[in-house]
Amino acid sequence: MTIRFGVLGAARISNKALYHPANDTDGVALEAIVARDRSRAEEHAAEYGIPRVLDSYEELLADPDIDAIYNPLPVSLHHTWTIAALAAGKHVLSEKPFAANADLARQIVAAEKQSGTICMEAYHWRFHPLADRIREVLDGGALGEIEHVDAVFDVYIRPDDDVRHSYDLAGGALMDLGCYPVQWGRFVMPGEEPTVVSAVMQTGRPNSDVDTTINVEYPNGATGVFKTKMTPDTPFKAELVVRGSSGMMRVTNPLAPHNGNRLQVDSLGIDEEVAGRTTYHHQMEAFIDVVNNGAPMVTGRHDAIATMELIDAAYLAAGLPLRQG
Repeated sequence: MTIRFGVLGAARISNKALYHPANDTDGVALEAIVARDRSRAEEHAAEYGIPRVLDSYEELLADPDIDAIYNPLPVSLHHTWTIAALAAGKHVLSEKPFAANADLARQIVAAEKQSGTICMEAYHWRFHPLADRIREVLDGGALGEIEHVDAVFDVYIRPDDDVRHSYDLAGGALMDLGCYPVQWGRFVMPGEEPTVVSAVMQTGRPNSDVDTTINVEYPNGATGVFKTKMTPDTPFKAELVVRGSSGMMRVTNPLAPHNGNRLQVDSLGIDEEVAGRTTYHHQMEAFIDVVNNGAPMVTGRHDAIATMELIDAAYLAAGLPLRQG
């Protein structure tokens, strides 16, 4: 079955995250788009071959010719419109993070269960072959007992970028960037959720973090440090380092490995680049497989809730309020 997508909003991320994968992946089609600024929706439709521009979010959700919704709206709107889409019987591919806080994430998961449709969180890195290779190394035991995890994602985000710097829109460095190190850190030991020991956050706008460090501890006693910042003059850095009793693994650019990556494992003598399509193409293929074939869904549900629980705990530990939807 071809999955026909409707798009909520004219977000910048939609180009690489949805439009390109949809236009060159079998079994998926772009059907309609709606945005508060209709002219922006019309620009996206014309450039990326979206047949229809509709007048309201409600009209999009009620459209019988749409099977799935892509939700790249500000995080403060994820909860409202994802639940509305699920209630309308649409599958949802929701941009990360899943919701503004863990309670809202739980509500989305409950709505998904009630609707019988699928809501997958768009942590695109997880679908690239690099993620499977990392899993293979970790499960193979070459590192021995895991002792420490470092995860970092830094990149400059302009202060005039309202969405990612605005507390009112559920923004902040941890929400927009740091959610990736949090998920990488959780990925290292499945089922062994790290807990927040302490967190330090530098703010830009009120209650919106721009430089964050989170110290965690795993059930086996291992420690971890998850970092993110989006301050001026910050160079791009995306890295996961896992140290164990028998070796160390360093992953360079787990975020977007299609733009170049490096996997190094000293105890195995591994120093390689893992090939693949863009993370977004792999993500689209996974979404199709989940919807059409009932394949296991690796992002969303419990995974989404657990990520948001750690993010919530970090904000509270740093003395900042939880994000709100």
